[in-house]
Amino acid sequence: MNERGEGNKSLLWIILVAVVVFLLLLVTGVIDFSSEGELEAPEVEVEGGALPDIDADVADVDVGTDEVTVEVPEVDVDAADAEAEDDD
Repeated sequence: MNERGEGNKSLLWIILVAVVVFLLLLVTGVIDFSSEGELEAPEVEVEGGALPDIDADVADVDVGTDEVTVEVPEVDVDAADAEAEDDD
């Protein structure tokens, strides 16, 4: 295996250990997140503004129908052969 692959594995192990340690500290109460007061979003007023002018030149596509005759091959199916294959 090349050195880069081993380095990626080492980095993943370090991240995994860090996450496990963080979770252990959080569960045991060593790390405690607390807040005071209520979360309140600021009031925002938006006035005015304008949409940009957009000019789009698209292709002209003509869609039509044509009547076409298609030859369909005849298929001869023997029902006894089909039942014998289903039993296998």
